[in-house]
Amino acid sequence: YPFAEDEKGVSFVSPAPTSFEKYIEHVDKNMAGDTPVAFGLHSNAEIDFRTQQSNTMFNTLMELQPKGLSSDGGAVSSQHIAEATANELLEKFGEKSFDVEDLVRNLDEMGPYQNVFIQEMDIMNVLLAEIK
Repeated sequence: YPFAEDEKGVSFVSPAPTSFEKYIEHVDKNMAGDTPVAFGLHSNAEIDFRTQQSNTMFNTLMELQPKGLSSDGGAVSSQHIAEATANELLEKFGEKSFDVEDLVRNLDEMGPYQNVFIQEMDIMNVLLAEIK
């Protein structure tokens, strides 16, 4: 590696010219993972990265666990939370949608901003229809 003058035994050796399959085999066999040395970092830099990665993974797993209690004493699942949120959105928006044709008829000019606005209203109508 260009940044690893001190590291012995860590190197990237390109194979001699060969077929595509042999290059793929070389990459799979000899380049199992990136080492911090390849990026000019100390070899201990990977410890901090892996620790942060593990903490993020376990925090995500903890957030996915059921939380709170429902009326029957059981835990509330993420499915119930999603259903409650969808029902709340349905109550808020119900049968509402944007009347895009009416708005287009009432526009004085049709420029790029108006075009994007109309596209966004069309997308929102599709989203509201999907939620219903």
